[in-house]
Amino acid sequence: MILVFGATGTIGDELISILSGEGVPAVAVTRGPAPEQARPGIRWVQADLSAPASIEGVFSGVKSMFLLTGNHPDMARLQITAIDAAAGAGVEHVVKLSALGASDHSKLPIGRAHYEAEAALMASGMRWTILRPHVFMQNLLAQAPGIVYEGRIMGASGDGRIPFIDTRDIAACAAVALTRSGHDGEKYILTGPEALSYYDVARILTEVIGRPVEYHDRFDEGRDRNTLAAHQRAGGKTAIVHDTVRRILGRDPRSLAEFASDHADIFRPRDDKRAVEVR
Repeated sequence: MILVFGATGTIGDELISILSGEGVPAVAVTRGPAPEQARPGIRWVQADLSAPASIEGVFSGVKSMFLLTGNHPDMARLQITAIDAAAGAGVEHVVKLSALGASDHSKLPIGRAHYEAEAALMASGMRWTILRPHVFMQNLLAQAPGIVYEGRIMGASGDGRIPFIDTRDIAACAAVALTRSGHDGEKYILTGPEALSYYDVARILTEVIGRPVEYHDRFDEGRDRNTLAAHQRAGGKTAIVHDTVRRILGRDPRSLAEFASDHADIFRPRDDKRAVEVR
């Protein structure tokens, strides 16, 4: 039995679908009410890591755990709560979704928090696999209104290149690590198949959806911590494309063009006259 924390998020929901489709029984944890859509082999439980008593019964029969939490200020504490509870319940293997910049000297709190949780996991006595994905392609979905109504995407990376990854590929890698041998003690950096600038992203979106899309760089408008982090993340060592997804899945990761095609209806609504038209 596999326990999935973060089951209602983008990655967790896809992971649940994969496990259900492969006939792998799983317990999906949600803080709120369970989704109405039933999936074969999936049992939903309501629990909250900020209330440790609520998770006491969720580990019954569980041998493996997928650990994902939101970017909460207490993320390290919450994840360590799950790790400690899993170890105490006899869970054998944990797959943790981490971050590319996880480090004890990261300039960002989230990087330090992920490192702290990773360290706790590695010291827990359980077998472990750590996934460190790059920037999600799905983050572009939040920019859909700007793409549709203004023909632009925003960012703070200049012409730096980022190997964006589709969250569906992250979930697929997690499913393999949870259900197949050979991934214990691995820290996997997950990237897409190519490193792209946001100018490249705008060009690809233009080609795929048939509407002009431009990139507006915000680096010079406000050099706050998040803006600087985004700028520093693009280029250098973090622009390296890794073949990890291919090695895990036996296929290439999805390209940005594939992602854009799959979500074209979101970026290109057909019934709104305000939408930008190709000139």
